[in-house]
Amino acid sequence: MTRGEVVALLRQLLGDILELDPDELHTEQDLVDDLDTDSLQRLELMAEVEHELGVRLDARAWRDARTLAQLAELALSGLAEASSR
Repeated sequence: MTRGEVVALLRQLLGDILELDPDELHTEQDLVDDLDTDSLQRLELMAEVEHELGVRLDARAWRDARTLAQLAELALSGLAEASSR
């Protein structure tokens, strides 16, 4: 899966969770300050990503990530780790 595909997936899932148009979500928006996500919404997003990609993600790193770009990198790392097993 490419970075662009992961970003598109994140935008779609987060748009569903926040009830926003995924086209309005940008990779450098701050999840907390710009999008007003709470910890439960970010946890829900992580669970959805794990399910969609079939990976396990680092919950602490996910919680600390502030942008979709950072979340995409974590998801890509999870994919790389899963493929090396």
